[in-house]
Parts: sequence; structure tokens; C-alpha cells
Amino acid sequence: MKTDSIKIGVVGLGTVGAGVVRTLKRNRAVVRSRCGVDLEIAGVADINAKRLRATKLPAKRLFTDYVSLIENPDIDIIVELIGGDAVAYDVVNRALRAGKHVVTANKALMAKHWRPLHALAARKGCALAYESSVMAGVPVIRGIREGLAGNRIESILAILNGTSNYILTQMARERISFDATLADAQRRGFCEANASLDIDGYDAAQKLSILGSIALGKWLSPEKIYREGIGDIEQFDLNEAREEFGYVLRPLAIFKQDGYAAEARVHPTFVPRTHPLASIEDEFNAILVNSDTAGAVTFAGRGAGEKPAASGVVSDVIHVATALSQSGGKSVLALPVPQAGVARIVPMKKVFSKYYLRFSVVDRPGVFSFVSGVLGKKKVSIASCHQRGRSSRGPVAIVMITHHAREGDLRQALAQIDRTRRIVKRKTVAIRIED
Repeated sequence: MKTDSIKIGVVGLGTVGAGVVRTLKRNRAVVRSRCGVDLEIAGVADINAKRLRATKLPAKRLFTDYVSLIENPDIDIIVELIGGDAVAYDVVNRALRAGKHVVTANKALMAKHWRPLHALAARKGCALAYESSVMAGVPVIRGIREGLAGNRIESILAILNGTSNYILTQMARERISFDATLADAQRRGFCEANASLDIDGYDAAQKLSILGSIALGKWLSPEKIYREGIGDIEQFDLNEAREEFGYVLRPLAIFKQDGYAAEARVHPTFVPRTHPLASIEDEFNAILVNSDTAGAVTFAGRGAGEKPAASGVVSDVIHVATALSQSGGKSVLALPVPQAGVARIVPMKKVFSKYYLRFSVVDRPGVFSFVSGVLGKKKVSIASCHQRGRSSRGPVAIVMITHHAREGDLRQALAQIDRTRRIVKRKTVAIRIED
């Protein structure tokens, strides 16, 4: 391989793909000065002829068939940016089998096919880079894998979905409903085409799968990650938690190593106003990594969008190209060797957490004693409590903050309390707290 010029093939010319092509063309001289080699776009592939023409590349470099692009012997690096995990898997699998190095921003692909793709890349001696799959242009994957290489990752607390964070921030700031805020997010283009991917935690779970797999050195299946969306959050609880207890709500993805197993969960979570993630608002993302040697390290920035995602992809391309240039094309980056088996996940019923609880109950003597008695019998201890208002006709709200309790014990207590319809008038609201 000639290493004075490394040739790139881009598959998928959507928002991010087009941004990558523009960045590589516009910053070609800057890129060369930083990696010591010229990066040439030798071909692009997309089923949309209009997108192909928009690149303004010579006609011989435009492909409607990605197989032909991958089979081009001159191309060194394939950049996959079509999304999804079906066709994208074929693209990446074919590229690696053909001995091409691969860069992708595809979180769904990497979360689902983590083990076979890493195993294939290691077998073929090819790079498999996916920095943009988690936080677009924020270098969190390289930061953990390389910057914290000598550390044991003890926990990761992260805001990984900008849409959910935007909705919760706006609900609290503007005091408007979930439905109204979701509609606003959709108008602004923050949502995926299928909003459920954002608001129900699927997107964040895929990203946490990647981060957890890196931290553990073995695959953390996204299907095993506990997931809870933000669709049931109400304005009352945002106001109450902020004004009475100093908490703000964030859509957290949480990973914690626990001996031979790991906690892995995605759900709305209250954090104190002084928490590092409390100041991360609107569409911004952030990751707080706690390790045994470096301590707490925070990464923050825009986690989506054409320019941030293109920045992360180009960074990966440069990283691979630099390694190729320095090695004379004979070797690339040190690759993680996939471990056998998959990560063991702590069942949610065994997870310990503090909780914000809101009971909607009739306003009469003995109610608080009943509620606290059931909680106590299930080993759920109350740290703080107050009643909001008085009423002789409708239900009133009793709000509690618990000490750390086992999730399974709390759920059993709430199930017993909520079955007592003569006292409790609606399902109890329970939101976890990380402080």
C-alpha cells in the first residue's frame, strides 16, 4: 500500500455522510498536516442519484451499488453511514472481509453486532472505529479506551439522548406538558423519525451497550439493559422535587460494575442541582466516568447533528490513516480482543437506589401511618416527607424521599399500597435518585 495517499470510500450520503464528504474536501490540507498523509475520497455510494451528484465528485467515483465500491482494490478505508443494522451489517462485514478498515457512526449496528464485528476485525487485522456512535464529535470512546486505559471503570452516568434531555429541560423551565414539549422537539428536528427511539430509551440503551462493552471488555447486550421512558413524567413532580428537595430530572443511562456483574439501566433520574450532570441542559449530552485511578472525568458537548457527527467520523478516519501512514500500511491500531461470553447484568429487583415517591391518597387520619408502615415492613426507610395541601373532597399528594432501598422491596411495597383503593386513588409515582 502506498501511504502517501490513503483512499476513502463513503457508503451513505445522508446528513452525516454528506457532512463527512464536505469536511474531508474542505479541510484536506489541514487533515494532511495532522496525519502526515493525503486523504482522498476515492468513491461514494448511495441509492439516491441526487445525493451522489451533490458531492461534485467525478462520475467514475459515484456508485449506486456499495458492493462495487467495497470491492475496489484501491480503497483503504470504508466509512459506513447508512444507519440501521441490516444493510449496514452487510456493508461493514463485506468491508472487513475484504481487508478494508472500517469507520462507522452506527450505534444500532455496533450495539447489536459487537462481538462478531470485533472478532472479524481482529482476525483480519483491520481497524473498526466508531467514535461517533455514542456522542458524535465528543471523543468519549477514545477517551475511555485510550485516555483511561490503565483504569478500572467503576461507573458511568450519562445523558446520551439529546431529545429526552431537551424535553425534560423545557418541561421544567417553561412549565409545560410532556406532549407540548415533544411536539416542540419534533418541530425543531431533534427527534428521530420514530420518536419512541428517543423518548422510550432505545437510543440511550444502544449507546450504553457500547460504553459498557468497552468498560467490561465483553459484550453488554442492549436487550439486557433495563429501559424506562420519560412519557409519564408530570409537571407536578418536576416542580416539587426542585422546590422542596433541590433535585432536577435528567434522562440518565447508568452503568455500575458490581463484582462479577454490572448494573445497566436507562431511566429518568433525579440528581441534586450541584451534580455535574444537573447543568447539562436542552439537547446537550454528557458522560461522567468514575474510575479507580483517575477518579471522576466528565465529557460534554452536542451529541448529534451533521457537524458534530461528521467531526467524530473524520477524527476516526484520521486516527486510522495516521496509524497506517506511520506503520507503512503493515499494521493498524491495537484492537480489543473480544472475550468469551456476555456481560452478566444485575436484575433490577436487586438494584439499590434512593427514590422520590408521590402518593395520591385520601386526606384523613391514619393514611400516613398506613403508607409508612407498609414501606417499613419492606425495609424501605423514609428520609424526608411532606403533604402538599389539604382536601375534604379529592386526593392529596404525600411526597417522600427514601433512603437507599432495594428495588424489588420497594416495588412490592408500592404494589400493596396501590391495591388499597379506599386510600390510594391513583398509581404511585416512583422516580429514582442518584446523588
